[in-house]
Amino acid sequence: MSLPEISIKRPVFATVTLLALILLGIVSYFRMNVDEMPDTTLPYVSVNITYEGAQPEQIDAQITQKVEEAVGESKGVKHIRSTSREGEAEIGIEFNLDIDPAMATQDVRDKISAIRSELPDNMKEPVIARYDMKAAPVVAIAFTSETVNRRELSVFVDDVMKPRLQKIAGVGQLKITGLQKREIQLLLDQDKMTAFSFSIPEITQRLQQENQDIPAGKLMATNQNLLVRTAGNFKDPQDFLSVVIGMRNGVPVYYGQIGTVKDGIKEMEAIARYDNQPAIGLEIGKQSGANAVKVATQVKAELEKIQQSLPKGIAMHVVRDDAQRVEDSIHEVWFDLIIGGFFAVVIVLWFLGDWRSTIISAIAIPASIVSTFFFMKLANFSVNSMSLMGLSLSVGLLIDDAIVVIENIIRHRQMGKSASQAAAEGTKEISLAVMATTFTVVAVFFPVGFMSGSVGQFFKEFGLSIAFAVLVSLFISFTLTPMMAALYLPNEQQQAPSRLRQWWLKWNGWFDHLADAYAALLNTLLHQHRKKVLAGAFALFMLSMMLFPYLGSSFIPTTDKAQFTVKIKMQAGATVESLDNSAQKMVEELQLFPEIQHIYSTSVSEEQTLFVTLVQKKERQRSQANVISEVRQKLNSLSGVRVDIEQGDGKPVAVSITGDSVERLGEIANELQKRMENIPGVQDIVSSHRPGTPNLNISIKTERANDLTVSAATIGNSLQTLLAGTIIGKYSDLDERVDIRARLTAMDRSQPDSLNRIYVPSEKIKADGQKMLIPLSQVAEWQYITSPAEINRYDRQKEIRLTANLEKTTLGDFNNQFYPSIQDMPIPVGYQIGAVGESDDMDESFSSMSIALALAVSFIFMILAAQFESYSEPFAIMLSLPLAIIGALLGLFLAGSDLSLISSIGIMMLMGLATKNAILLIDFAKQRMQDHISCNEALVEAARIRLRPILMTSVAMIFGMLPIALGFGPGSEARAPMAHAIVGGLITSTLLTLLVVPVVYSLIHDWKIRKISLINENLTRE
Repeated sequence: MSLPEISIKRPVFATVTLLALILLGIVSYFRMNVDEMPDTTLPYVSVNITYEGAQPEQIDAQITQKVEEAVGESKGVKHIRSTSREGEAEIGIEFNLDIDPAMATQDVRDKISAIRSELPDNMKEPVIARYDMKAAPVVAIAFTSETVNRRELSVFVDDVMKPRLQKIAGVGQLKITGLQKREIQLLLDQDKMTAFSFSIPEITQRLQQENQDIPAGKLMATNQNLLVRTAGNFKDPQDFLSVVIGMRNGVPVYYGQIGTVKDGIKEMEAIARYDNQPAIGLEIGKQSGANAVKVATQVKAELEKIQQSLPKGIAMHVVRDDAQRVEDSIHEVWFDLIIGGFFAVVIVLWFLGDWRSTIISAIAIPASIVSTFFFMKLANFSVNSMSLMGLSLSVGLLIDDAIVVIENIIRHRQMGKSASQAAAEGTKEISLAVMATTFTVVAVFFPVGFMSGSVGQFFKEFGLSIAFAVLVSLFISFTLTPMMAALYLPNEQQQAPSRLRQWWLKWNGWFDHLADAYAALLNTLLHQHRKKVLAGAFALFMLSMMLFPYLGSSFIPTTDKAQFTVKIKMQAGATVESLDNSAQKMVEELQLFPEIQHIYSTSVSEEQTLFVTLVQKKERQRSQANVISEVRQKLNSLSGVRVDIEQGDGKPVAVSITGDSVERLGEIANELQKRMENIPGVQDIVSSHRPGTPNLNISIKTERANDLTVSAATIGNSLQTLLAGTIIGKYSDLDERVDIRARLTAMDRSQPDSLNRIYVPSEKIKADGQKMLIPLSQVAEWQYITSPAEINRYDRQKEIRLTANLEKTTLGDFNNQFYPSIQDMPIPVGYQIGAVGESDDMDESFSSMSIALALAVSFIFMILAAQFESYSEPFAIMLSLPLAIIGALLGLFLAGSDLSLISSIGIMMLMGLATKNAILLIDFAKQRMQDHISCNEALVEAARIRLRPILMTSVAMIFGMLPIALGFGPGSEARAPMAHAIVGGLITSTLLTLLVVPVVYSLIHDWKIRKISLINENLTRE
């Protein structure tokens, strides 16, 4: 007994089976993560090492290269990227997708621990974490106040906000900008130090010894143990003034005689502002592998609790909220899905003219979608724009099987059969065709499950979500649809209101005439013009191929997120205060734009960043791209400003130049930049190579230093203490632990001439037992030089990276112009130029797509061959594939969309949709040929009878996708190209399939007849 017969005879069994799937789907939906896109991020481990006072070259040689060599031996490392700048090394290790982030982090930690003895002793311990330091934060907050000073605001953010947010699961890096930290500064007077003949090591050692709280053990009494400790920590910073530094001529010398104490603020490294108000910024990143929306949602929930208990006078502003943006995008996809489903149902009602049969068919849409969430949860998918868009695009598909089944059941009812008999026989007659059409869609996306890398992950959730949904709809069409048809479908059509009934009868009569005209046309073509039809189809296909040069290519279309980032690189050596003044002027200019809502600015490390939030897309007249274009012109017109604008996680153009010498790399990068500037549409070209910063390079006079027994380490440590300062301990003030920094006064370290008054200790001892002090000028010499502000490395080679934005051109067009133009450049041996970022991802995606497409076509052929038990007949049906390509390219061209990862997925999906109509047509014709009807007559009869379900399913799918194709909501720019390709392809494949496929099948059938006749003749002769 078949599944439809079981469902008809046991309706309760069929109903509860489907209800169980729906219930599991509902529960699964609320347990799934929500995200903007499928998680395609690779496991990433960041290593941050601080070495105060060290120059970039020292950081690179002493730390970065050694760490890279160690972690490069870890399993599954894909790329290593590092940056060495003054006092800091950042190393990012990217692993392959199959590596567990926790195991990767532990492996990196073990590798660095093994080489710790090879790294500088006085550097801070490495901070190793599972996050990408260059990734955008999931939530960013700014705190402002008109009544509380910046120091008090800093204490609140650092001591209250930071610990509460760090406890949230999935939170990674917490970056605070604009923080003012308290610091006890012991400011040494160089002249007084020299007068008393004190060396730097002698002073710092004494200060450290006097400010210590050392446990001494315990006293063992008869009935009690008493813990003993020496309470050496000072209770007041001014107590340092009474510390005895040493004896001179038998008289104690106190610290107060050679220096002062200042309870102040650590030098500002960054300044933040929110709408030009002084602010403390707090950026919350996520751990590698954590769900961004889930983390952001939890952070916002905690912020709402904090908001209720904020001290008076402190305001909290949400600068960046990815969760809200993603939720808006998801809601928009749900809206498209619901509207698309409504359109599809209306189309079915218009074709069938019966509300009961329409409802029976329409139930398949919500039932299939809800049940699909259960299988998505089993596959560990998330609810994201791609998976929901797959369901939205498949709305027409989900009702497709039910339409075909119900239409065939109605046809059998009109033959006079009983309800149960018509439902059973009508479903059985069409079952193979329905299964074949569904399995071809599944076959298209089955290879997606075997694709690797980030592109494979991107495809997988979209494609397999559709596959799950259509398989559920197939199950519904074989169970619920025939069961409800047997119980509720009347023999005669229901009487609609008179006016609607008249309209529908006119439409139905017109459609019958259309079917007759189509059958007559096809009959003429089959008997007289078969070769002309083939020639015409081939000509159309070749003409469509000519559209390729007019279609741009990109990775993922840029969406209007109502936010973008402006970065400005300033001249080397600029102070944070001067950068902040410049940022204020730029913010004042941008606040004149009516589309700009808020601006969060930061000034740090010779770079200014403006995070600009626009009013919502529907509330402004201009697009984000137009606003950015004017912002670029406005800011670039300011003196000394060249902007670098990012709309997402990076810029589309990224060119990597790697080699051994930074100077040689700089020359190559300059030449490449000139060639980029000559390409129309290229904007915001930025090189990661920054002009050298002025340095005072101190060289040791080795022979002289050896004679005077002054070591290079002594010189370096003394200078580091005097200029950068050395942390000699902590000062405890209630619960606050404050750094104590010893260094020269600001006056003594403001001019290069002050180096002439610095003395360093020798190992030689004077008559009074003190170490001899040697003028720095006797053992060292200095000169002005320039050195890189930072050194970047990629895969363990020095790198300079050029990035750029594109305006009114595409990434593919840029690649086609730029890379051929550099073929004549002489590149030294050992140096390489290559595309990274989106260009690399785009090449990978198109390569993976080609493989998946080839596999999909192969699987479609196998399914058709198995259904028709023929190797030749499937070629007639598969001819619908190139016919669909015609419309896909035309749809993209007319809509102004690019060939991208998104539109490529649409073309891939089209491969499964295009064959459905041809299968319905040829399957029915083969059934009629079994009744000894000629091939051409069977094709004409099949065309007349199957025209209604073919047009009904195609139009339902087209209208189901229209909301996406015409989408105006958040994120619609990324979804629309897929619908453009599918809608265009469905239109041409449907129209041409009705004419070309029967003609090709007729030719193949005649060829097979001739071949059989020839074989029979040969056998007869023998």
